Amino acid sequence: MKQAIVRPTRAVICVAVALLAGIGALVWHQGAESSAEAAVLSAIPHGQGDSLSDQAVTRWAGKVKQNAENDAAWANLGEALMQKARETGGGAYYKHAETAFRKALSLNPKNVPATVGISWVYGSLHEFEQSIEWARKAVALEPKNQDAYGLLGDAVVEMGDYDQAFQHYQKMLDIRPDLSSYSRAAHLLQLSGDTRKASWLIQKAIAAGGPYAENAAWCRAQRALMLWGTGAVLAAEQEAKAAFEQAPNNYQVLTAMGKIKTARSEYQSAIEYYQKAAKMAPHPETIIALGDLYRLKGQNDEAEKQYALVEAIFKASGRKPDIQRARFYADHDRNLPEALKEAEAVYAQRKNVFVSDTLAWCYYKNGRYEEARKAILEALKMRTPDASFLFHAGMIHARLGVRSEAQRYLYQALSLNPHFHPVDAVTASDVLKQLGSSPSS
Repeated sequence: MKQAIVRPTRAVICVAVALLAGIGALVWHQGAESSAEAAVLSAIPHGQGDSLSDQAVTRWAGKVKQNAENDAAWANLGEALMQKARETGGGAYYKHAETAFRKALSLNPKNVPATVGISWVYGSLHEFEQSIEWARKAVALEPKNQDAYGLLGDAVVEMGDYDQAFQHYQKMLDIRPDLSSYSRAAHLLQLSGDTRKASWLIQKAIAAGGPYAENAAWCRAQRALMLWGTGAVLAAEQEAKAAFEQAPNNYQVLTAMGKIKTARSEYQSAIEYYQKAAKMAPHPETIIALGDLYRLKGQNDEAEKQYALVEAIFKASGRKPDIQRARFYADHDRNLPEALKEAEAVYAQRKNVFVSDTLAWCYYKNGRYEEARKAILEALKMRTPDASFLFHAGMIHARLGVRSEAQRYLYQALSLNPHFHPVDAVTASDVLKQLGSSPSS
């Protein structure tokens, strides 16, 4: 039976990016044709070979050692390395995967999995224009390649073309309804405000399963965050625990647990989850959340250490402008003119709702309230169920003196998710009390 995305208006999906994780020294291997290819072979995990992804890396590396002209083996090695990147957040795996994919293409320019793989790497690094280019090459080679359509959808939503995203994800479902297509459609519908259908599809994704435990665990973590985002904290915790049982060392699952424990005011437990996640993969989102909790507990020196680490990660990424950095600056009242400059630069290229929201918040923090209002209304057009959007809208309208609108947005934020942020939720409540506790008619 043909599956369909029941289409609201538009949607956005985020693609996670891994930063700053190494995988050990690079060792020269005889028989490899270049130092880059030798580095790929040196990426085989040592002492941690029990997982399916480790076994896949080892197996396909062995194949290319036996026959360096086997383009299919190189492509499979690249896919195994990308799976390791998904599981560990190890940024170096992306580089090694790209080398493997390019080696496959040098041997066979029409190798479809390798062509898709290059698109996958670029998408993971937020280089969406290149991801689109390579995904289109893959479709030209194989018009019914499901993965290529998924990557096209991922990229165009980041570029702000939500209509195209629905078309690409629908194509995925038409070709093969599975974990990959179900989860993408679910995320798209969730961020369009259709939480009921999104929940139904993410459950289908979990039931469909994938070749690795991480695949279903990731889906469970996403469902947990969907539940958390609508205030269903207990249900979110149950789902996150199920994900943790499947993949106890997955940094995305650990981060989800940290967010949920924060919502339950179990701050020390949340800190422990975030610490473990950050140790595995030092992502800015995780480290910022950890710093915020330290600040909340009055451990300001420790909080500043985390914020300094975040700054170092942003600097090392080499990506500028960076919308996540702009949001960090705006949230923490740092480098506010630079934050706005970066947000404006990103918005000029990628007009998705998250960028619009961050731009609005940067305008607000720089005292440009009317421009903030225009940007936040753009972010709210899709009715994305994100309490932080509504919080920002409320604060902006409060500054503009539009009391009824400020009340309405702040009330909606706390009604949707009263625990959306350990500091901002308190601020929303305090401002509401100043304005009047219930929304004006």
